[in-house]
Amino acid sequence: MKKKWIAAAAILAAILLCILGFNALKPKTVEGAKTIRVTVVNEIDGTELFSGTIKTQAETLGQMLDDASELKAEMESSTYGRLLTGLLDVKQGEMATGPWWLYESENNEACKAAGFCPAVDETPIQDQDQFTFKYTDSY
Repeated sequence: MKKKWIAAAAILAAILLCILGFNALKPKTVEGAKTIRVTVVNEIDGTELFSGTIKTQAETLGQMLDDASELKAEMESSTYGRLLTGLLDVKQGEMATGPWWLYESENNEACKAAGFCPAVDETPIQDQDQFTFKYTDSY
């Protein structure tokens, strides 16, 4: 009986450590002014639609896109969070066939930690982050 309690306590402790460890490693949001470098590329027709900086107080990529009126971002809710469906008046095609709006960053901590950028509202941003948004028919 005592061994069962010890085993149960050990399992509970392991689960708790996993949860705490995950939260400790998760990138945190940063308050205050930030300058974010943004590049928007239409890979379908080979044009660069935007290249510049966005000054923002936003804490997540989704908030920055909401605030940056010059990007004309359009998003819709999905089961995985908000989905980017348009930028600069270029609207995404059908989800099953594309083309789609994708984004990446080589220096954003959340994107580096996951190996890909999370959903826009789950991607915390920091000063000097760089994002590339691509309208593409391949991933």
